[in-house]
Amino acid sequence: MLGVNLVKNSKRQKLRIIQLLTVYSLLLLSAILYTVSVYKRSQFGDSQIDEILFYASNGLANGQSLNFIEVARDHIFLCLVLFFLLLIPVIDFYRNRIDIHINLAVLGNNKTIVLNPSDISIKFKLIYAFLMLIISILFLLNSFHVISFIKSHFQTSTLYEQHYVNPKDVNLEFPKKKRNLIYIYAESLENILGSREHGGQQERSKIPELEKLALDKTNVSFSNQASGLGGAMPISGTTWTVAGMVSQSAGIPLNQQLFNTETTGERAYKSFLPGAYDLGDVLAEAGYNQTFLMGSEAKFGGRNILLKQHGNYKIIDYIAAKQSQLIADDYGVWWGYEDKKLFEFAREEAKQLSTENKPFNISILTADTHFTDGYLDPTCKTSYKQQYDNVYACSSRQITEFVRWVQQQPFGKDTTIVISGDHLGMQTAYYDKITQDKSYQRTIYNAIINPAIKPVSTNSRLFSTVDMYPTTLSAMGVKIPGDRLALGTDLFSSKPTLLEQYGSVQALNQDIEKRSDYYDKKILTK
Repeated sequence: MLGVNLVKNSKRQKLRIIQLLTVYSLLLLSAILYTVSVYKRSQFGDSQIDEILFYASNGLANGQSLNFIEVARDHIFLCLVLFFLLLIPVIDFYRNRIDIHINLAVLGNNKTIVLNPSDISIKFKLIYAFLMLIISILFLLNSFHVISFIKSHFQTSTLYEQHYVNPKDVNLEFPKKKRNLIYIYAESLENILGSREHGGQQERSKIPELEKLALDKTNVSFSNQASGLGGAMPISGTTWTVAGMVSQSAGIPLNQQLFNTETTGERAYKSFLPGAYDLGDVLAEAGYNQTFLMGSEAKFGGRNILLKQHGNYKIIDYIAAKQSQLIADDYGVWWGYEDKKLFEFAREEAKQLSTENKPFNISILTADTHFTDGYLDPTCKTSYKQQYDNVYACSSRQITEFVRWVQQQPFGKDTTIVISGDHLGMQTAYYDKITQDKSYQRTIYNAIINPAIKPVSTNSRLFSTVDMYPTTLSAMGVKIPGDRLALGTDLFSSKPTLLEQYGSVQALNQDIEKRSDYYDKKILTK
C-alpha cells in the first residue's frame, strides 16, 4: 500500500512540475510577444500586417526580416521585467504571510471573501497563464492592425471599376528621339529630413544636396505644400519597398488578398501581378534596354519575378554581382553590397548601354538608409551624433554625385532622371524625435531632373506614389491621352489625382483596403 501511495505521489509531483513548466513557458512567451508589440509600436508604428503577409507568401530570400526572439533579446531588460510581473500571481512569494480581503458590499452583498495567494491552485494558474498569452497575442495583432485588415476583406470596393485606366488600352505617343530614363528608388527618403526653412523639419537639413535638387527651378519636384519641399502621401499597399516599386511603376497599390487562394503558395512564386502593365512593359515594347540594380538579393519579396515578367530587366543584384565577379564570393555588408558600389556599377552600366543603338532605362534601388539606423559606409562623413543622420547625409551626397556625373556624360542631355523615395521611413521613433511640429505631414521625396516638359503647377498637389507612373512617362516626353494610367494621374497636367478626387488619404484608403473583384481577377491573377 505504501508503494502504491509513493507511485501516486511521484506521478502527482511529475504532473505538477509539467503544469508549472507550462505556466512559466506561457508567461515567458507572453512577455516576449508583449515586448515585440511594444517595440513595434514605438519603433515601427506604421507597419501593417499586409507587408508581413506579402513577404510570407512571396519569398524572404536572405532579407533581414524581423525576428521576434531577436527583438526580445535586444530588449531583454523590458522582457525580464514583464516576465517577473507576470510571475507574481504564480510564484509563492508570500509564504502564507498575507491574506487578501475582498468586500462584496459594493455588489449589494455583505459577504467578504478572503484569498490567500499561497493557496492559488494550479488550475487557476494555468487559466491565468493562458489568459495572459491571449492578451499578449491580441496586443501584437492590434499593433499590426490585423482586426481592421480582416474586417476590410469582408467588404467590397468598386474603386478599380470606377477609376482604373488599363495602360494596355492607352495609345502612348513617344517623341521621335526617345529619352533615356534613370529612376532612383531611394530607400526611406522623405521630406522631413529637409530644413524647416524649405518645408522639412530640421534646423539643419540632413539631405542638403537632395533638398537643393528638389528646389532647383530647372528641375521639377511636386509638393503637397504651397511652397518648398513636399511630396507624395503614403496610401495603403504602397508603404514598403516592393509595394513602393509596384505603385510607382504600375500605378496601383500592392494588395495582399487574405482569402484568394490563387495568390498564396506555389503560384505566388511564379507570377507577379500578371494583369498589370507597368513602366517596364511600356518601355520594353518601345525598344528600351532595361537594367535594374540593387545591393540585396532580387529574390527578396519576389522582385526578380516582377522585373523579369514586366520588362525583362537585366538584374544586377547581390547574387549577380558575385557571379559576374563585380564583388568577391565571400563579400557581404548590410543587405549584400553597399550603395557606394551600387552607384559605381550603375555608372559602368550607363556607359555601356549608352554605346548601344537603343534608348535605355536604368533603375536603381538604394539600401543604406534602410532601418534600423541604416548602414554607415566607412567613407561617409560623421558630422552628426546619431548614425541615421549621418547615413541620410551620406546618401544625399552619393545620389547627387551620381546625378551630377550623369549630367556631365555625352548621353546626359538625352536622359531624364527621377529620384523618389520608395516609401516613408519605418523607424517611427527616429522620425518622431526629429519632428518639431506634431501636425507636420510626412511625405515621400521626389525630384525630376531634365524633364522634357514643364508642369502646369508643382505646388499644393495632393498625390501618392501611384501618380509617378504616368508622371515619369510624361517627363520623358511621352504623350498620354487622358493624362491617366492605371490609378495614377500625370502630375505635369492639371487633371486631379485620385487623392484629390477623394479628398483625403483616409477616404481613399477605405476603398483600397476593401476587396476588389477587378483587382483579384484582372490584375492579381490572369
